[in-house]
Amino acid sequence: MKASILSTITPQYIIDNNGKKTGVLLDLKTFTSMLEEIEDLQDVIEAEKILSTGKDGEGRTIEEIEGSLNKKD
Repeated sequence: MKASILSTITPQYIIDNNGKKTGVLLDLKTFTSMLEEIEDLQDVIEAEKILSTGKDGEGRTIEEIEGSLNKKD
């Protein structure tokens, strides 16, 4: 499993006249990697939800899971 992008982020902050952080700048590669990691985590959460809603505690077949995921695309 690859390391989390969070351990490699080096943000540059946008600061207002009062010294308050109001924004952040990230390079495009870091931003894209963050989005991909978020999407992967969302997929894991969705898969866990699907697996936990099996019939009579028996779970679901891979075909049922794939069908549920494909309906959301």
